[in-house]
Amino acid sequence: MKEKDLSDLEISKLKQELESTMKTYDQHRLQLEAQAKEAQIELEERLKELDHLLKDSRKKEKELEEFSESKTHSWKRKELTYRKFADFQSNALQELRVASEGIKHEVIKTNESYFDEFSRLGVKLRGLTDATQNYHTILEENRRLYNEVQDLKGALDIYYCFIT
Repeated sequence: MKEKDLSDLEISKLKQELESTMKTYDQHRLQLEAQAKEAQIELEERLKELDHLLKDSRKKEKELEEFSESKTHSWKRKELTYRKFADFQSNALQELRVASEGIKHEVIKTNESYFDEFSRLGVKLRGLTDATQNYHTILEENRRLYNEVQDLKGALDIYYCFIT
């Protein structure tokens, strides 16, 4: 009976540990999803800003081309300035893409590590389930043998009474 209680207690503890781990995993996953969503929103807003800046830059570039017909020298200086600006925006956009990929890889690695952890917990839980099943089988065999011994004692008592 103590072994069963200990086994049940151990199973209960493991279940609680599994639930705790699952809650922690869910909380961490939700945090990562929230962070990913925030980063995505920020990236989308930044992309919109950059798109707007790019549209403005193109509009200004057309104005400068029209103006450059009369002032070629002034146009060359402004063209250089706008090229630097466009390169800066392009570099900023590329950095944002790299950061986005880094976040994506981190989320994938985290998911893989949690999958591995749950797999290990599943293997341990299967081992405990097998042990519990073996325990119950042995307990049933013990009951059967005990009942058989009791039947034999009763038969011996009847035989002893019959002899005396």
